Amino acid sequence: MNTIIGKKAAIYSLILGAALAILGSFNFLIGLIVFIMGLLCAPIILIYMKKTDQIGFLDNQQAATLGAICGFCSTISYFIIFTPLTLIFLKLAPLVNKLIPFVSSYHYAYGLQYLVRFDALWLFAVIIIMIGIVSALTNATTAMGTIFALSQFEKKPEDIEEIDINIE
Repeated sequence: MNTIIGKKAAIYSLILGAALAILGSFNFLIGLIVFIMGLLCAPIILIYMKKTDQIGFLDNQQAATLGAICGFCSTISYFIIFTPLTLIFLKLAPLVNKLIPFVSSYHYAYGLQYLVRFDALWLFAVIIIMIGIVSALTNATTAMGTIFALSQFEKKPEDIEEIDINIE
């Protein structure tokens, strides 16, 4: 796999994670956003890259690598954008609730303000990295499934050799 493809996948996943963080600030979307972050970031990016002809035929190892990159980078980007945005909305909650009524309660943000203090910041960083690793593993699995499903619909390139094994 080319390193340029890996860098493009990382950039696309950072953008997707930032967009999901902005959408995740709305309370009624948080469950859907967590589902997308956990399972669907890599398939979304791989399908986009496949449709724009940025990637060609991939095997399972390449798909798993790209899926892990997409899952980890999108999770880190999500938390980098989502945490300050949530803390700002928590401080401005009365004003935000009057202006935008569907962004009402930040019940998941009350513990967040204690985690981002200076003495507990290392714990928050460890939690983010662990969630990123889990997201990388699950997105690697869904990326392999996506590439397998896409390979069923496309013609295999001529330059890939097939190995025939005859058991006698």
